[in-house]
Amino acid sequence: MISENQLELFEKVVEHYEDGLECNNCGVVQPVEKFQHMVSGEIKRKCRTCAREQSNLVKYLKKLHPYPDDSYTCPICDRSIDQIGKKGQKRLQNWVLDHCHDTETYRGWLCHHCNTGLGAFKDDINRIRNAVAYLQKHEEIAHD
Repeated sequence: MISENQLELFEKVVEHYEDGLECNNCGVVQPVEKFQHMVSGEIKRKCRTCAREQSNLVKYLKKLHPYPDDSYTCPICDRSIDQIGKKGQKRLQNWVLDHCHDTETYRGWLCHHCNTGLGAFKDDINRIRNAVAYLQKHEEIAHD
């Protein structure tokens, strides 16, 4: 059930973007109603059509690539699912299918944290290299 406060916020957001929003995925400017609205008032910047297509792609890739067995560890952080979800967080107790958004191909199964990290860096190797260099520089300073 949407509260009066949330409805007011939604109306303000719609008014602010009366010309529409550009989808970060397909680049098409569409009415704000074509985007998912979060309870917080935030509007997801991927249109519902693109979000549905991605969901269908992930379902298809999951059919082709079996879920990892109990001995599997995340190829990035090298932790098991038991280690990742040891504090009982449901979202962390499952592997996430990782795929390339450009080629729509399967890359592997990751933990939630590592998949989110790659997404935050937009799967951009240069951003990830810069992040590594930044951390290494800080580590050197901290140990001097």
